[in-house]
Amino acid sequence: MKTRKYLLGLLFVALSFASCSEFDDINTDPTQSTEANPKSLISTVQIRYSGDRETQWRSLAAYHMSITQMISDGWTVSHGQVYKLDPSYMEFMWKASYRNILDLRQAIDEAENDTSMSNYLAVAKILKVMIFAQLTDTYGDIPYFEGATSVTEGNLKPAYDNQEDIYNDFFVELKAATAMLDASKSLDGDLIFQGDVSKWKKFANSLRLRYAMRLVNVDLSKAEAESRSAIQDGVMTSIADAAYVDHGNFSVSTSGAPEIRGNGFSQVQNFSEEIIVGCDTYYGYMRDNLDPRAKMIFGMYAAYQEEATSRYNSKSTTETSVEISTEYEAKYGPLEGYAPGYFLWESPEGAPSDIWAPRFVEKNGKTVQINKFFKSVQIHRELTRIDLPAIYQSYSEVELWLSEAAQRGWGGDAKSHYANAVRANVNELVAILGATPNIDLDLDLYIENLWNNTAEKLEAINMQHYMNNFYNGIEGYANWRRSGYPMLKPKTDGAYTDQTLNGLIPRRLPYPNTEMNFNRENLETHLDNGVNFWGAPVWWDGDKMRGVDLTD
Repeated sequence: MKTRKYLLGLLFVALSFASCSEFDDINTDPTQSTEANPKSLISTVQIRYSGDRETQWRSLAAYHMSITQMISDGWTVSHGQVYKLDPSYMEFMWKASYRNILDLRQAIDEAENDTSMSNYLAVAKILKVMIFAQLTDTYGDIPYFEGATSVTEGNLKPAYDNQEDIYNDFFVELKAATAMLDASKSLDGDLIFQGDVSKWKKFANSLRLRYAMRLVNVDLSKAEAESRSAIQDGVMTSIADAAYVDHGNFSVSTSGAPEIRGNGFSQVQNFSEEIIVGCDTYYGYMRDNLDPRAKMIFGMYAAYQEEATSRYNSKSTTETSVEISTEYEAKYGPLEGYAPGYFLWESPEGAPSDIWAPRFVEKNGKTVQINKFFKSVQIHRELTRIDLPAIYQSYSEVELWLSEAAQRGWGGDAKSHYANAVRANVNELVAILGATPNIDLDLDLYIENLWNNTAEKLEAINMQHYMNNFYNGIEGYANWRRSGYPMLKPKTDGAYTDQTLNGLIPRRLPYPNTEMNFNRENLETHLDNGVNFWGAPVWWDGDKMRGVDLTD
């Protein structure tokens, strides 16, 4: 951990020399030259990938996490919970991803000319695949083979590629990158594994496993072959192998300049009076199955009566709020998340008659006032801190892939890997993210009951993916579409609901207007019958009904 903090500190020193007016300015290495180099470019992408508040706000929270009913909100954070079509939000991930990809392409170009930099070349390729994967998983067919060279080579209208071709190249690129990694050569400035080449190999193979399992609905034989190959080459084997970056305690600049050093999702939660609460689809599954992680991630927070006039004071992110989980449950019953498909200022169907009336509990000899917006669980304060690490791939995720592979008959014991995954996720919450341990933990009983009581084992496995992906919401959205779990009831009658979805759930984000306006000739054949329709499934999904619950 000390090494992580030291490396992050060096990057912060470098950033402090650079202008804050543009992201590109942080590519400057003030101690060596005015030219960006592979080391600084890779470090910047590693931290910016999860430190960009705007992308975490307008993509991760606003759509990926809210479409899958993990979180709810009062307005700007959770457009996806009501399927509000907002092109100004939906383009942020596109722009941020290609910015990172272009930086990685520059790192690749420079590293290719120096045999001593093979590790930088390999790492840049691995990161490029990871970012491209989330980009194509979110939008579908994208500029891939020309997408990383469009600006540097003057091609402002790159060709679009089919997602199947893109995925096929992922496996080629990751295998090639793994072969380049050499423990005898340097890898300085690495904020994920601190230059540990053996962990980079496991990460690349674990990503291959993730992408192989993505194909089970469209090419099962390739999914199996690539999964077996990745596992044989060596995937993560403990939480020490988890791919994550430490962030610093740097929030949004008062000048409005971009800030990438703090955790972007935490910056969103700490920003102004924005309120994020747990959605009851996600929290309710935890609560109803006695998941010990429920108390580790969520709690009830509100302000003392004299301070409750401002919503800001009741947010879990603020020191003016107090946790009242025990007191609230004793007086009002089980804790709840917010009803899916509603903003906090709306009255959900079936809400209690006193939904708008404040509730009160006693804490520390004082009265705590719980106003309407705070009658749902919030994320615990320690998990909203600005320096919260960001996990890019966890060991628990890998164990779930191994469990599914075993369940499909590809080797191994499904239940053992399932149990390993749940235990690992609990440990990751504490050891990596800094959650407070649950002293009432009975993890073995939870694992045994849930596995035995879930008839369809793929459901059991993929519901744990849902639990596991709260801090990787983009992956959560992808795996919901892939697996069909959880079954989600669509929002059909909201004032802001896009009625072109015809009562179904978005399967992707629409392409940016800039692509529609300036690169339409290349995009045209990749649209849904000429329409930029976010209800159309991507290639590996292929089924707009998977995971959709249309029962009354």
